[in-house]
Amino acid sequence: MWNKIYLGVLAAAVVVMCFLTFYSYSWLGSIGNPADAIAGYDYYARLGTIFLSISSVILLILANVILWNSRRGWALWTTLAYLAIFVILRTFWVEKARYNFQYPDSLFFTPALVGAILIIIAGIIVFFNQLVNLRLNEKMYPPPETPENIVIVENEE
Repeated sequence: MWNKIYLGVLAAAVVVMCFLTFYSYSWLGSIGNPADAIAGYDYYARLGTIFLSISSVILLILANVILWNSRRGWALWTTLAYLAIFVILRTFWVEKARYNFQYPDSLFFTPALVGAILIIIAGIIVFFNQLVNLRLNEKMYPPPETPENIVIVENEE
């Protein structure tokens, strides 16, 4: 059941993020006043950033529930992939287009570096989240004793 909920939330988040990313990018192609185009882009880019943050946290919480119940970490890594894909799209493509729109002759561009660092930090968080979750699960619910785990002690009389 949790898998279906997670996949539904993920699909909805991907659709909304695709729309917000495309719509913010489309403002850069506006034929009106450039100041209005930048203002429209900034509004929808900020909205997309807020939605990406909130949806990633919600997906991470659902992924932790799946990991706790099934001891499978696919949902955690899928959440990281979701975050990484949209951070790459936004920082390397959309923000680069905005920067070129606003400063056409400049070579200095830092959002790509910030996006790469954000993805690395998110990967570290997901890794340690999975590690802690699995360790707590093992402590709370130890594996049942099987014949391989039983140690036979022989009497030396």
